[in-house]
Amino acid sequence: MPGLRSFLFSVLLLATFGASAQESFVTRTGSSLLLDGKPFRFISVNIPNYFILEDTGDVSEPSWHRVTAFEQRDAARAVKRLGGQVFRAYCFAVEGGRNVDGRMAHIYADASGKIIYNEQLFRDVDRGLAIAAEEGVRVILPLVDNWEWFGGYAEWAKLADAQDFWTDAKAKTAYKEFLTWLLNRKNTVNGRLYKDDPAIMAWELGNEIDKANANWLSEMAAHLKRQDRNHLIVDGGHKAIPAVSLQDANIDIVTTHYTDDRFVSFAEQAARAGKAYLYGEFDPSDLQRVSKIVSQTMTSPAAGAMAWSLRFRAESGGFYYHLDFDGHSDSLQYPGFSTNLPQGERQIFSVLRQAAYAIRDLPVPPEDAPDTPTMLPIRFPVALNWQGSAGADSYEVQRAGADGRWQTLATDIGDAQPQMLDGKPIPRISLYRDHPAAGTWSYRVIAHNANGDSAPSNAVQVVVP
Repeated sequence: MPGLRSFLFSVLLLATFGASAQESFVTRTGSSLLLDGKPFRFISVNIPNYFILEDTGDVSEPSWHRVTAFEQRDAARAVKRLGGQVFRAYCFAVEGGRNVDGRMAHIYADASGKIIYNEQLFRDVDRGLAIAAEEGVRVILPLVDNWEWFGGYAEWAKLADAQDFWTDAKAKTAYKEFLTWLLNRKNTVNGRLYKDDPAIMAWELGNEIDKANANWLSEMAAHLKRQDRNHLIVDGGHKAIPAVSLQDANIDIVTTHYTDDRFVSFAEQAARAGKAYLYGEFDPSDLQRVSKIVSQTMTSPAAGAMAWSLRFRAESGGFYYHLDFDGHSDSLQYPGFSTNLPQGERQIFSVLRQAAYAIRDLPVPPEDAPDTPTMLPIRFPVALNWQGSAGADSYEVQRAGADGRWQTLATDIGDAQPQMLDGKPIPRISLYRDHPAAGTWSYRVIAHNANGDSAPSNAVQVVVP
């Protein structure tokens, strides 16, 4: 019965990925963003590694590697628990980028020079968008980078055999072909075309593309809008707002980064021009600075503000880390820990979470108890590791012997204690070590936060000779 099988598969797909998927697009009227006719404002974070990873997880992994479903879900759930509603990802990787490992890039050239889109990596993008939809958060997607980290405009120009990315017809044609392909890509998880997916809040013309000229910005914005009337377009500014961004009808949102002393005046300038404004990146490593920024955002015309940057839990246990701001701070790990930088991280997240609800005129709800963690196989007796759970700030470690009685070995064990490898913070290889007598032992963990405990994890057994 092919028809019945098809129907049942559709029901399963909806249950798995579409039960809480958004059906409405974020829109703009003048300088205001709207969702279902109501103001849409947010305090949230950037998650640069949501579609591909530049940071080391397990020491056996290279620093540049694919992201997993567990990792994307942990990231999306962190945003959901934060109350952020939307997060900003990073640009698609281009071959030749400084951190890119060979041809493991979203966009590369084959031996004949033809530009190729990496299907496996774009399936990771598919999954990430589907997970964001399921968790009820949205994504802002920058399209090309000013910088060489993931590969940017200079690497794109090389692929297109062009002298200048911003003016050369060959580069613009190749880039437009990519945009058209992207808009019309069908998500292999939920079947949605990208241009029809409300989980995407906006396309950003680029990340900090202050070298882009007015003609390029208008040409690419028009190209996107001709094929996609559903999504908003962000201009991709950096330290100032280009005049064309305030004038071009196809550009909906203007943005700046790291302009703490001027972002309110930029928001006011945008409002006078009938455009929305987003403070796209700010440094969250100082509690007083964060408090001031979110307070000013709420009282200004800005649609929102986003901290740089959140790193999520690793598949192999612990968190990813990234040194930021000249080594003065690590990236953010939700819900905040005292074992890594920035100092006062938990208080910083508390301020962000309160603001994320206040900017929506909502009371701050108590955070749910953590999700259930997952014990990982024990590598050697007895070094324990586990996949942590969203919302957890500590864990209780338990052990049972042959009698099956669980005994608590330790409480208040964190999963955000980095160790150093070649001068960079990476997840700790084992989160807890035990030294039991010879015998067969089982281990499990329970996640904890201020509002409760998770169910116990799965149990993992080990034989100690």
